[in-house]
Amino acid sequence: MARRKRVYSRRRRRINYGRVALLLAGLVVIILLLVKVFSKNRYVSHIEEALEQEITKMSGSISTVSKIDATIYENEGIRYTNQHEDIKRLMTFEGSLPEDAEKAEDVKTLLKNMAVSEKTETLEDLPRKEDGYYWIEADIFTKDKFLIFTTENEYNFDLYYDIEEETVYVKEKYYDEFSKKYNKVKFQGYKATDEFTDTLKTLSER
Repeated sequence: MARRKRVYSRRRRRINYGRVALLLAGLVVIILLLVKVFSKNRYVSHIEEALEQEITKMSGSISTVSKIDATIYENEGIRYTNQHEDIKRLMTFEGSLPEDAEKAEDVKTLLKNMAVSEKTETLEDLPRKEDGYYWIEADIFTKDKFLIFTTENEYNFDLYYDIEEETVYVKEKYYDEFSKKYNKVKFQGYKATDEFTDTLKTLSER
């Protein structure tokens, strides 16, 4: 009597895409944490990082001041800063407005030049100057993709241009806008490039 052959069917293994996505998300978080831990957090590096991403919104202003006070203060739980002296607002811009698009591009040019500027001195505080400073504010919102994830970021940059010395100062390290860590961070000077000074002059005369 002939034996019956047993027929075995191979069961297909189903991929659990939810679990895979969860693992990838966990990996992304770990990578971001490692980057944050080992990053030197240089201010100019964050400027470069912001400009490399897709900018969704950009706004800011340019003013003249006689004395820089970038201390982070706190009163009844409310933090504030930029208590500079003799502030004179020269211009503001909102990148989403067609009439301000050129201004926004010029401010991007100022920021881009920071990456190629030569370092000068480091100061605890910026002294009062007779000719004063240009204070450039730039608030940038970006959208960036990492693998299948999209992240949104906000950057708040403050540049201080010493008119007499033609030197741009920023904080050595970058933190959230109202972080009290800024109070212990020195100002790093950079020799302004010709493109920086020419662009700033154009912006201030508009």
